[in-house]
Amino acid sequence: MSSRTSTRRWIVSTAVAFCTVLIHGTLARAGQESPPAVVSRSSEDTLFVNCTENDKPERVLSPVAVSEDEKWSAYVEVYVQGNLGCLHTSRLWVAKGNSPYRVVYLIPPKRDSVENGMKILGWAPGSRMVLVQAEQWQYGSDAPDSQQILAIDSETGEVYEPPLDSLLQNRENKQCAFRITDAGFSSDKNVVILVRARLSTALEPEESEADVPIAKRCTKKEETWSFNYANGETKLLGSGEPLHVFRKFLPNPAK
Repeated sequence: MSSRTSTRRWIVSTAVAFCTVLIHGTLARAGQESPPAVVSRSSEDTLFVNCTENDKPERVLSPVAVSEDEKWSAYVEVYVQGNLGCLHTSRLWVAKGNSPYRVVYLIPPKRDSVENGMKILGWAPGSRMVLVQAEQWQYGSDAPDSQQILAIDSETGEVYEPPLDSLLQNRENKQCAFRITDAGFSSDKNVVILVRARLSTALEPEESEADVPIAKRCTKKEETWSFNYANGETKLLGSGEPLHVFRKFLPNPAK
């Protein structure tokens, strides 16, 4: 065997060995990177998932909400990336029967509100429509968060979102804010969403109600509003109006 052939074989075998070491090293390092921790919480907890910067990624799952006819099920997943500055991504998963779950609604981390969450309020009685409350806010900021109520058709993915800013209209120049306390449906056969909210005086960070002129202060009270998607009507109802919603939650086996 010539020295040239021997040298060529030595170069090839060395290159193969070097590539093998690189591949094994890469796989070993990849194996050391554990997947995001999976934590099951109550549906209330998936609305506000706490985050600390530099925390490892985490998937937080709500219990499984089952429809009244037991044909549909849904749960919320909040993926939190503390290592990237507390970015939240919230997903609503639904499934029919034993079919695989699919995402029907997603809230990404936005530039001005990187944190978000969702919770399932329940189902329209005898229906495939699931009712969800969502929140979005900015990490480390005193700016007010934004709230949403969403009724989502699990079959089609169609989203009904009441215009909640209607709650603050016609307040006679009062400085008002609201917080959602609950939501449901009316007994109407059409899609009529009822939203219950507590009103109070809107305040700037580090401002107290005493800093707001009396004429501008908002009367503290709870109101129930109706949003009718059949005719587009929005109206104030009596505070005792019943909220029709079916709630049944089971432990979440997802991993």
